[in-house]
Amino acid sequence: MARRSEGYRARRLAARRSRRWGAYQNLVLYALAAIVAFGAVLGAVRLAHDLRHHHALPSTGSYLALVTVGAGEAGTNPTAALLVHNANLATTTLYTIPSNLLLTEPGGEYVMASDALAEGQLEPFLERLVHAPLDYRLDLTYADLEKLSGAGTVWVTAGTPFSLQTGGAIRLYNGRFSMPANQLPIVLSAAGKGDTDQASAQEAFVSAALAGAALVPAGQQSATIKTIAARHKGAARSDVRDLLETMVAGRVTVSRLPSEGQVSEGQFAWRPDPAAITAQITRNARDFNAPYTVVVENGSGALDIGTMVINRLAGLNVNLPGVRNAASFDHDITQIFAGAKAFGVANEVRGILGRGVVLTGNGLPDTTVVVVVGKDLTAKDLQ
Repeated sequence: MARRSEGYRARRLAARRSRRWGAYQNLVLYALAAIVAFGAVLGAVRLAHDLRHHHALPSTGSYLALVTVGAGEAGTNPTAALLVHNANLATTTLYTIPSNLLLTEPGGEYVMASDALAEGQLEPFLERLVHAPLDYRLDLTYADLEKLSGAGTVWVTAGTPFSLQTGGAIRLYNGRFSMPANQLPIVLSAAGKGDTDQASAQEAFVSAALAGAALVPAGQQSATIKTIAARHKGAARSDVRDLLETMVAGRVTVSRLPSEGQVSEGQFAWRPDPAAITAQITRNARDFNAPYTVVVENGSGALDIGTMVINRLAGLNVNLPGVRNAASFDHDITQIFAGAKAFGVANEVRGILGRGVVLTGNGLPDTTVVVVVGKDLTAKDLQ
C-alpha cells in the first residue's frame, strides 16, 4: 500500500509539474504571439508610412522637379530651373528660369520669377504655368553646385555672346573658355549688360556645371551626393539622392524655359510661350490627361506624315495618342471630324494645320476629334 501511495503521489507531482510546465509554455507562446503581432502591426504601420511618404522616383513615366540654387544665401542671387524627366523616352531637360520671366497671379497680375523665388512662392506659379503639379523640389546651395561640378575647372560654351557686370566691370563671354568652379556663384548672380545676357549666362554656366559633374569619378560624386542628401530625412533623402544622380549622369539637356523676350512699358521681360510649354513640359507631366483627345489617321499614305501632324499639334492641351492608318490611303482632302463638344478644338486644329475641312463626327465621343490626313497636307506644309 505504501508503495502504491508513494507511486500515486509521485504521479500526482509529475502531473502537477507537467500542468505547470504546460501553462508556462502556453504563457510563453502567448507572449511570443503578442510580440509577433505587435511586430506585424508595427511593420504594417511603417510600410503604410513609407507608401504614403516615400516618393521614390518612377522607373517609368515622367516627373517634374523644381531645382533652386542659392535660395536665401546672403550676397548672391538665387538660380532656379525646372527639371523635366521622361523615363520612357530616356530624356531629361533642365529648363532654366530667367529672373525676369513674367508669371501670372491667380487674379491675372504679373510677378517676376525672381520675386516669386525670393518669397518662396515660385513652385505654385510654375504649376499654374505648366498646368501640372511639380512632383519634387530640390534646394541646393552654391557650394553644392561647385562640389557636384568637381570643385575644379569647368568649361563653358557661350553659343551666344553675353556680357555680365562682375567686380565693378563689364566682361564679355564668348565661345568656349574655362573658369574656376568657385566662380559659379558670382557669374550666376551677376546682372547682364543687355536684356538677354543674364538668361544666356544662366543657361551656359548651369550647362557647364552639369557637364563638369558628369566627368567627376563615380566614387567621388557618390560621396558628394550622399553628403548633400544627408541634410534631409526619410523619404526626402532618397528623393534628393535620386534627383542628383539623374542630373549628374551626363544626359541632361539645358535650355531656357520656353519664352519670348518682349519690351513692355520700357521694361524687358521674358513672356512664357504657352504652346511650347505644353509641348515640351506639360506633356511630360506625370499622369498627363487633357479634357479633349485628338486622334490622327494617315489617310494619304505619305511616310511619317501622321507623326509630323502630331508634332505640329503638340502645343494643344489635348491627348494625342499614336498615329494610326485610315481605312484607305485615298483621301485627297484632310478631314477633321469633331465630337459634339469638340468643334472648338477641331477649328484650332484646322487653324494650326492650315488645311482640312471640319465635319460632324457622327458616333464619336463628345470630346474627341479625328484628323484624317489627306494628300493636300504634305511634309513641306508642316515644316
